[in-house]
Amino acid sequence: MVTRIIRTVLVQKSFAMPLTKPQQTIFDDPARFRVVAAGRRFGKTYLSVWEIARIVRFPNKNVFYCAPSYRMGKQILWSQLCDDLRSRNWVKKINESDLTITLVNNSKVSIRSADNYDSMRGVSLDAVILDEAAYMSKEVWTEVLRPTLSDRQGICLMISTPQGMANWFYDIHTAAQSMDDWASFQYTTLEGGNVLPSEVDAAR
Repeated sequence: MVTRIIRTVLVQKSFAMPLTKPQQTIFDDPARFRVVAAGRRFGKTYLSVWEIARIVRFPNKNVFYCAPSYRMGKQILWSQLCDDLRSRNWVKKINESDLTITLVNNSKVSIRSADNYDSMRGVSLDAVILDEAAYMSKEVWTEVLRPTLSDRQGICLMISTPQGMANWFYDIHTAAQSMDDWASFQYTTLEGGNVLPSEVDAAR
C-alpha cells in the first residue's frame, strides 16, 4: 500500500521546476552508467534530486550521493533533498548526524564523502551519484563504489565540472562514448540553460 502511494505521488506531484532540455536528455537516457561533463550552474544538484527520487520511489532501495567532501555534500544537496522528500510525505526518519534519510517504503538515501571513501566499502547499492567526480581520486570509483553496484546491478550517474584533460574523469568520459551500457554527455554553462548569455559574457 505504501509503495503504491509513493508511486502515485511521484506521478501526481511535479517538481517546482521542470528539467531543462539538457537535463531531461541525461535523465531519459537508458544507459546504466552516465558520465556528464557540465559547466557551472548547469543544475547538477537539481538533476541529482530527480535521479534519487526516481529510484527511491521503489521499496528497499539503497542510494549513495557522493561528494568530494562531507562539507560539500551537506551544503550542496542535503537541505534540498530533505525538503523535497518531506514535501512528498515520503520521509520516515532523518538522521542528521549520519546524513541518511529513511523513507516510509524502507528505501534509504545517504550522503557520503570521497575523502573518507573506505567507509563506503562493503555495502550493496542500487544507485550511486558522484557529484564533482573530477575532484575525487580514481579509486573512489574503481576500488570502492563500482563494486557496490555489482550484486544489485546498480546504476551510476557521474557528473562534474571539467578539470582539464589529464585526469581520470576525462578518461572515463571519453571511454564512455564507445562502451556498452555507458553514455557520455558534455554541456557548457550556456548550454545548460540556467544562466543568461549576458551573465556568461560578463563573467568572461
